Amino acid sequence: MQYFARQIIKLRTCHSSVWLCLLLFIPQLSWAIGTPSGTTISNQATATYVIAANPPSTVSSNTVSFLVDRKVNVLVAEVSGSPTLVNSGQLGAVISFTVTNLGNDAQGFNLFAALALGNPAIGGIAPFTTNDFNATNLQVFVDSNGDNLFDPLVDTAPSIPFLAADTSQTVFVVGDIPASVNLNQQSVVSLTATAVAPTTMAALVATVGGNTAGVDVIFADGAGVPSIDTLGDARHSAYDAYLASVANLTINKSIVSVLDPSGGAVVMPGSVLTYQIAVTLTGSGTASNLVITDSLPAEITYIPESISVDGTAKTDAADADNTQFATNTITVTLGNVAAPANIFIKFRATIN
Repeated sequence: MQYFARQIIKLRTCHSSVWLCLLLFIPQLSWAIGTPSGTTISNQATATYVIAANPPSTVSSNTVSFLVDRKVNVLVAEVSGSPTLVNSGQLGAVISFTVTNLGNDAQGFNLFAALALGNPAIGGIAPFTTNDFNATNLQVFVDSNGDNLFDPLVDTAPSIPFLAADTSQTVFVVGDIPASVNLNQQSVVSLTATAVAPTTMAALVATVGGNTAGVDVIFADGAGVPSIDTLGDARHSAYDAYLASVANLTINKSIVSVLDPSGGAVVMPGSVLTYQIAVTLTGSGTASNLVITDSLPAEITYIPESISVDGTAKTDAADADNTQFATNTITVTLGNVAAPANIFIKFRATIN
């Protein structure tokens, strides 16, 4: 309680010559969030009066004092108001939350990420109300430098050891997306923050009954997700979600065979290498205007007419088929490819 209201009451007694003026400093009934616990607040009433022709007199009341209790309150909120768009098969997809200390003292916070429990429509806020798949390998990291961007080399702390009153901290939930998800499927995840003692991270215990002579610990947090936390439990939680937006494409190049001049498999000048380019499209949707190019290094020489796509021989010329070799570069034009799909391109080259 750090604001006071002044009230002046002038009373006229049954004797017209007596006037009484009371000055009362009355604290407001609502707590100010920033008033630290353990603060002593005192106030006193004063009566100033005049009787007949006598000089003014002043009388003070006793002083009323109290200690401000420790208010423990935390709010977890997702940042964007919409799901995080991801690709099928994506690793390390990032969702951002904020954790706000609404108490009147510094607090530490333990953090925990989990898949939605039960039906996220219960306690979830649209659009985080439908769960179609489960993200995996969920981890929590604190934004250590305050740039609101996840950096795996910098943001490594899994908890908040110290958060001042009335301040917020960005927290990242990082997870992997299965390769089997389809377009517009969603995975709802939660972040829960539990208040603990700052720095030591010791558990907090609410004062039973309250209104003791000392500084009481009061859990004043609201309820978050119903299946996770309740009113006044020193925890708060919120939902966010991953939303599969497009198909995911990966490409991998390898040497699948080596044939040296002596018929062995020694990698030496004159050896023939068979390369394979594997193109994998997972999830749902279509990769439009897909073109694969491979510029060969000067140390190898392409063997003419050796290109094949999914086992079908192709030509080097820019003709009716979808392959071409020109300026030491292989080009394969695949056009619009619907997921899921696997495409294998092979060609041969000789080591110079």
